[in-house]
Amino acid sequence: MMKQMNNENGFISKIYSNKRLISRTLLIFEKLVSFLMTAFMANRLSYSDIGFWSQVLFSGSLFTAIISFNIPNGIIAIVPRINRSEEKYEFIFKSALFVITSGLIFCLFLILLKDFISNLLFNNVLNLNIYGLILIIGFAELFLEFVLYSFRSVKNFSFSNIVLLLRIFPRLLAFAGILMNNVTMILYLYAGTYFISCFSILVAVFKFNRNKILIIIKNKLNIKSLLTPKEHFRSLASLSRKSVFAIITASLFSFLIRSITLSNSGLDGVGEFSLAISAGATILSLTTFIGFTFYPYVSNLAIIEKDMAFLKSKQLSLKIIYSSILISFIIIIFKIIFNDILNFYPFTIDSIDLILGFLAYGFLGAYQITQPFAFALTDNINVIKIEILSSLIALTFISFIILSNKFSIHLAILSFCLYALCNYLQATNRNFKILKYSNF
Repeated sequence: MMKQMNNENGFISKIYSNKRLISRTLLIFEKLVSFLMTAFMANRLSYSDIGFWSQVLFSGSLFTAIISFNIPNGIIAIVPRINRSEEKYEFIFKSALFVITSGLIFCLFLILLKDFISNLLFNNVLNLNIYGLILIIGFAELFLEFVLYSFRSVKNFSFSNIVLLLRIFPRLLAFAGILMNNVTMILYLYAGTYFISCFSILVAVFKFNRNKILIIIKNKLNIKSLLTPKEHFRSLASLSRKSVFAIITASLFSFLIRSITLSNSGLDGVGEFSLAISAGATILSLTTFIGFTFYPYVSNLAIIEKDMAFLKSKQLSLKIIYSSILISFIIIIFKIIFNDILNFYPFTIDSIDLILGFLAYGFLGAYQITQPFAFALTDNINVIKIEILSSLIALTFISFIILSNKFSIHLAILSFCLYALCNYLQATNRNFKILKYSNF
């Protein structure tokens, strides 16, 4: 009997491990598709078109960053603390209602500000159809991110893998628009597929969790119980309140850097800036791949073994930085040796921009790796202070550059790298203080 139980547990563990492996594979494939998409654009579209598309993606990520209130990351941190599975699903469902409602209201508000927002982000008044497609992309990314993190929080890798697949489809179909050299077609294909993906996952979630959802709606969904259990929503509100201002600050910094580039070099400059940054962003593929299982692991480890969790976070963050430096130098060496052959993206990017782009995302990846340790041990995380100080340092640097009339894409990327470095150094120092005081 005992042998049979051990065999069953081993079989279940093997299935669970395989699903996590599939998740990591899908994450790698998603990043690979995104990289190939950028590479195809670099070789077929103009800098202006690439700049427009980059602003579309930035607008979507800005929408997600602000309206999510960082609730998806809060879900990852808080759900493991809840013991009863019924309470976990209730907590996730009520959080989803808030995120979706906030997203829809924000969409309506942004429609009223169409001309102002489109001028601000694109230096041009967009027609309503194009503007609407950008809002669809933003809302879809918000919804799928929440669903993905929710499934991960309850270790349901089967559904999280489905969500990952649905996030890949828009990128695959967008290749048709790239081959046609038509950025508008790319936008329609991308937004349309995202809309279908969101509708599909919404139907699937309801179908497989119908009874649980109906019970919550019938018995526990009223004004009095909307924010119960209070202790968990209090923790979520605390994490979200502090981190959302940090996200807004980080988004504001990215917006200002892009706006400065747009005003000085137009969409062509934004396109050049984006290509260099996108090359460096491949480091986040490594971070995402590792973090998919590392974040839940280190969050749980920090509760029972703080010193070990701190050490693992520090070691992994340094490995991310070293990897970013190594990869950028390898690309440059190949670029120098095979200059006549490697005349395509990312080898066509200026060497200085390439190094700075990779290094910036190395620091950002390391910064992300440091976060779960802190969030697992305390709700009193002042991320906003980190983001504000980093932004002020980087913006002060770029301001002096503008005042001296020496603006260039190199210096814009350098300011981004400086911002990322400051974030990482402050987060590392914060984690050390948390470890030090928690041991007393």
